[in-house]
Amino acid sequence: MKINFTKTHGAGNDIIVIDDRAGSFPHGDTALIRAMSDRRTGIGCEGIALIRLAEAHTATDYTMLFFNPDGTRAAFCGNAARCVALFAYEAGIGGRVQTVTSDAGVFKAEILSVNKHGTHAEVRVEMPPPKNRRASVIANGLDCYFIDTGVPHCVLFVDDAAAVAVSTLGHALRFAPEFAPDGANVNFVQMLGDGKAGIRTYERGVEAESGACGTGACAVAAAISEKLKLPLPFSFETTAGYTLTVNGDFGADGLVEKFRLSGPAEIVFRGVWHPVAM
Repeated sequence: MKINFTKTHGAGNDIIVIDDRAGSFPHGDTALIRAMSDRRTGIGCEGIALIRLAEAHTATDYTMLFFNPDGTRAAFCGNAARCVALFAYEAGIGGRVQTVTSDAGVFKAEILSVNKHGTHAEVRVEMPPPKNRRASVIANGLDCYFIDTGVPHCVLFVDDAAAVAVSTLGHALRFAPEFAPDGANVNFVQMLGDGKAGIRTYERGVEAESGACGTGACAVAAAISEKLKLPLPFSFETTAGYTLTVNGDFGADGLVEKFRLSGPAEIVFRGVWHPVAM
C-alpha cells in the first residue's frame, strides 16, 4: 500500500492533504491516521484533509473531510479549508472561487492571490455559521467565552499570552465538565491594540498547542466583538508567527452570524508514504 500526499501549512498549522476522489483512502482506520500524523515515524501534521468527490445532491466543487492526529474526525478546520482550496486550485479541481461540502456544512473559499508556481497563496474562507454561543462560562474557576465556529472553542483573555502554561491549563480546560461531552479547543488571547491580538491555542485531537487555529481565530473575533464591543476586522498573530485576519457579517441581534477567515496557505512538499502493516 502506498499513499500519495501533499504537505501544506496554513499560517503555520501544518496539514496533510490527500486527493481521495477515488475514495480509496481508509479514513476509518484510526491507527493508520495516527501513524501518518506521527512526527517521528510518520509524515507529521496537525491534521489530515481529504478531497473527495462532491456528493450528487450538492452543487459543490468537492467534499472536504478532516481528521485530527489522534484519528478522530472533526467537523471543520479553517486553516485546512484554506490549504485544501489552494491544493484544489493548483490541481485544477476548483477555480479561484470554490464551493465545498464539509461536515460543518457548505463553505466558500477564494484564492485572493497566488504566486506563479501555485504553491503560495492568500486564501479567504467563508466559515460555516457559528452556533452554541455562551457569553460567560465559568470553567475551572475561569470566566470563558464559548462558541462553536465549526468546532467548539472557549476563549480567555490574558495579560501575557507568552506566560501562559498552555500545555497544562489548556489541557485542563479542554476536558472541563462545562464543555462535556465534546470538550473544547482553548484559546488564550492577548490584546495588542490597533485591531490586533495574539493567540495561543490548545487544540483538541492534537492534544497540544497548535501552530495556528483558524476556527479559533474566528471564536476570538466573536468574543472581541461581543464581549469587548470592538469592531471587526481583527488581525491575529499565531504561535508560528503568521497573521490571520477575521471579518464578519452581523445579524439583527448584533452578533456575528458569518465569519470570513483570511491568511497565507502554502504547499510545502509532496511525497509517497508507505505505511507498515497496521
